[in-house]
Amino acid sequence: MKKTTQSILLTVAFIALGSLSAFAQPTASAPTPTVAASSVISIFSNAYTNVAGTNFFPGWGQVTTYDAITVGTTDNVIKYANMNYQGVQFGSTQDVSSMKYLHIDVWSNDDNATTFPITLIWGAEKTITKTIATNGTWTSLDIPLTEFTGANLATAIQFKFQSNEWFVLGAASSTAKYTTIYLDNLYFWTDVAPTLTVSTSTLTIDQPVNSTKTFDITSANSWTVASDQTWLTASNTSGTGNATVTLTAQANTTYIARTANITVAGSSTTKTIVVKQTQLIPAAAPTPTNVAAKVKSVYSDSYTPAVTVTAFDNWWDMSISDCTYSAGNSGKVITTTASGNCGSPTFVATPLDVTDMAQIHVDVFPASTIDVGLKLVTVANGESAGWVSLGTLTPNQWNSVNVPLSSFVMSAKTDIKQVGFVTTNSFGTFYIDNLYFHDGTTSVNNINADKSISVYPTTISDKLNIKSEKEINEVVIRNLLGQTLQIVSVNGFEKSINLNSLSSGNYFVTVKLSNGQLSTQKFVKL
Repeated sequence: MKKTTQSILLTVAFIALGSLSAFAQPTASAPTPTVAASSVISIFSNAYTNVAGTNFFPGWGQVTTYDAITVGTTDNVIKYANMNYQGVQFGSTQDVSSMKYLHIDVWSNDDNATTFPITLIWGAEKTITKTIATNGTWTSLDIPLTEFTGANLATAIQFKFQSNEWFVLGAASSTAKYTTIYLDNLYFWTDVAPTLTVSTSTLTIDQPVNSTKTFDITSANSWTVASDQTWLTASNTSGTGNATVTLTAQANTTYIARTANITVAGSSTTKTIVVKQTQLIPAAAPTPTNVAAKVKSVYSDSYTPAVTVTAFDNWWDMSISDCTYSAGNSGKVITTTASGNCGSPTFVATPLDVTDMAQIHVDVFPASTIDVGLKLVTVANGESAGWVSLGTLTPNQWNSVNVPLSSFVMSAKTDIKQVGFVTTNSFGTFYIDNLYFHDGTTSVNNINADKSISVYPTTISDKLNIKSEKEINEVVIRNLLGQTLQIVSVNGFEKSINLNSLSSGNYFVTVKLSNGQLSTQKFVKL
């Protein structure tokens, strides 16, 4: 009786152990992947971003059961039990042609799973078999994709896993030999570093001649293109493989050089192209109206220079460069980056006595809101106290400014050697022309003696009429400070100009004929 009882207990124990073995599952995670994410296309793995929408249990008529289990607290694992065959439907067709391997981690304690068939499907399919451990440990497989002979790797869409019994015998197989397996870390990967090259690192778009430029991308992988400036757009913002990208720049209306960075990002590699759009050059400054005999010019195409300018010196972080205005005459473009940046035309070898002059004139074209001041420097009598502001300047147009010399406080003005420019409070880019001293005499009283140019009425409420026996090229409206308020191209013999926007006050109108003759008169706006 005792022996019989012991025999029964042993039998029960063996049955229990067999049951534990048959239903055991992983208690430890598969090895953590170490391949860089940029070199992976992942179908199932906690270590990577997976292909969205993948179905791990499509209905293919299989008897397999599916479960998603968790090993530890966070590791997700796929369980396929009683498996004859089982499909995995990718969320979208995958181009894995740039990959070299298929990685799969497999766990089983089922002896029937020793031979493990794996199928890659792309429309057609190819099955290979691998040997795995069945002692309840993880087997890590890294399968060269070349083993899937004839596969179109650009259109991979499914996996299929099978028991070897089903793979060999199909419907004639023994259901007792169907298998139970656990899967983790299903991904394609490559050990070839991703490559991305662009055909240039810098591009210049000339304004306004060229508005487009192109560059080439060479890549075996996907890439994106992005601009950090809205004025520059790319024809292609994403793609895969080699491509030509066209950059289109909007018109530059701010009279400054603009810079944009184009970022080309692919896998773990990023390239940057610096794109510079050249500045838009303004038209020529208004032609000065001061009588030449009463002018001592420092810098102007309109007058004979009274000095020899040897340099435009950078006193402190002021960039002064030559430019040619769109009408063809020369000028200077000045760029500052901070309050207090300053510089000056220098003519120390030919100092200028301006005691018989009343004002200093300069034409300024700011590319943005900017504060500009002037200073006079002498050879032996020091420099003027502080900086004299040019006042409020209107951006993106010529401002003709006359500053009384009495504004410059200094011991004497008999030996001027420099006229300094400075930016305060606001800074940026501005153009200058027609820098000269004068006594205030203009050609206003000397024109129109032959009555060939008519400007009427002299007191207006809205419209000013211009008429001439000779062709009129241009009409310029200025205030009493000499600031240009409006420039009107005519190219005809008469013109009616609407000045309704002007405030009440006194103004100058300068009529420039095609033969170069100037006529300047005063008028009153009610």
